[in-house]
Amino acid sequence: MTVAVPQPVSAAPVLQGMIALAPPGPSLPPTAHRQRKRPPVWALIVVAGVLVAATAVAVVAQVTAGCGGTVRLNVAVDPAVAPAVNAVARRFNAEKHEVDGGCLQVVAGSVPSPGMVTSLGGDQGGVKADAYVLDSSMWLTVVGQAARRTGAAAPVKVAQVAESPVVFVRPKGAMRGPLSWQGLAQGTGGHMLRIAEPQHNASGMVALLMARQAAGDGEKALAGFTRILQGGQGSVAPHALAALQGLGAGGGGRTPVVAVPEQAVWAARASHLETLMPTDRTLSLDFPMVAASKEKAQAARGFAAAMRSAAGRAELAKVGLRAPGGAPVKAISDVTGLAGAAVDAGPGAQRSVLEVLEMWRRMRLGTRMLALIDVSGSMNEVVPGTGRTRMAVTAGEVNGGMALLPDTAEVGVWTFATRMNGALPYRELSPMGRLDALEDGGTHRADLQRTLGQVRAKPDGDTGLHDSVLAAFRSVKAGYRPDMLNFVLVLTDGRHDHAGGISEQKLMAELKKEYDPAKPVQVIGLAFGPDVDLPALQRIATVTGGAAYQIQDPRQIRELFRRSAALKICDDPRQCPTG
Repeated sequence: MTVAVPQPVSAAPVLQGMIALAPPGPSLPPTAHRQRKRPPVWALIVVAGVLVAATAVAVVAQVTAGCGGTVRLNVAVDPAVAPAVNAVARRFNAEKHEVDGGCLQVVAGSVPSPGMVTSLGGDQGGVKADAYVLDSSMWLTVVGQAARRTGAAAPVKVAQVAESPVVFVRPKGAMRGPLSWQGLAQGTGGHMLRIAEPQHNASGMVALLMARQAAGDGEKALAGFTRILQGGQGSVAPHALAALQGLGAGGGGRTPVVAVPEQAVWAARASHLETLMPTDRTLSLDFPMVAASKEKAQAARGFAAAMRSAAGRAELAKVGLRAPGGAPVKAISDVTGLAGAAVDAGPGAQRSVLEVLEMWRRMRLGTRMLALIDVSGSMNEVVPGTGRTRMAVTAGEVNGGMALLPDTAEVGVWTFATRMNGALPYRELSPMGRLDALEDGGTHRADLQRTLGQVRAKPDGDTGLHDSVLAAFRSVKAGYRPDMLNFVLVLTDGRHDHAGGISEQKLMAELKKEYDPAKPVQVIGLAFGPDVDLPALQRIATVTGGAAYQIQDPRQIRELFRRSAALKICDDPRQCPTG
């Protein structure tokens, strides 16, 4: 699977399964800041509205006699390691470490890692510093993607300053035996995974990465991972400590297990919980230090060396963190019960972080769909083995599929042929609306179902595809919803056949001109019947970032709706989950 982030999400993955069927300032700001500019799409994946707060903690000591001057290093530090960094910085400043002709003095401020991403990625807002200590290198993958978009220089990673493996925690006595990512991803062993929100927490990213890796590939292998993405009530916590605090009774007869950093277990000190190391490798929060520029890299390395010293390791242990390398620390093990080192999954596991974050985001998007249904004369052909026309089968399958969509989905229905509304080849049967919206004494869903039950093919109608697609695209775009997948679903058994209509070249030129990457609307085609022009439909859909697929029988349409939740994460129809 290949996911391009931060490009806006495409609606195509929802439907593909049918085939198979700026510079640093002088100091950290002393007050809280809120990003005022509307965040770009990538920032919705990373920060998602979180306040970027920074409180500077001055740890600069007076330069003592003998120093030729002061070289100042402003460091933004994740709160998880900030107390240890501050303690080391106070000692470091007093020891007069010379760099670039002056004594290096460190000013450290506590800043959540997602807030640092804003600055490192080159977007406005956030906190400007000379160096940053994030809680995980996974954020740097997101930073790199953002930097390519903004043109910002990629940060220079100079060192690792701490480590905390992501481990499993479950109620003590609830279950016995080891735990693995594979078992959780495949839904075996009677456990239910809970995680910290991955858009804001590196441990949540680790949980998704490891579960995705353990799920494997193939038609059925991703079903368990889809269940993890969907989650359930109480399956996602705002942060690791909240996940531990909410660790109580299971759901559906399964025992809850949370994936959190070892440091969170150490801080919670909950005697009713059992901590286990995953048996099939894991990833650790690795607390990288990065320099905002090459000019500050030497100074950052000098301070990072102090963090790795014996005194630095002692300060890390005081806040429940291991030193780089992950060797167990007795003071931490006595609390958590984890006496061994984690078996690291390796750097390759981190390469998919953008992919799983995109999957996570897709699963939480709503559906906004305009169904554009062919009612040309060929839809009166009988589907072999059914005794029913293509029109009756298609309308019935769409009707049944609508019943599977959540009440929050927004759906509209148009039909097309030729001369459907005067000279226009299309007609609105039901406007776009939320399925549970009340209208005329009933719901929009009921109105759609009634309308679909009355659809008939037009015996003398040709196929006015091009004009209809363009009008539908414009309609969906006009009401674009950023919290939803916005798309036109074209269901047709034929090819464009409209003497007075626009050409394919004209349609593609208009779609290309009007497509807005910031407000993406995709055209998705489902083609059936022996006379359909699939390549043309594919060319048209591709201009909008969509796709078109051949299905063997319109009776497959309902299966599309049944599988829509799982298909949101699927880019390869041969690898789509089945449930």
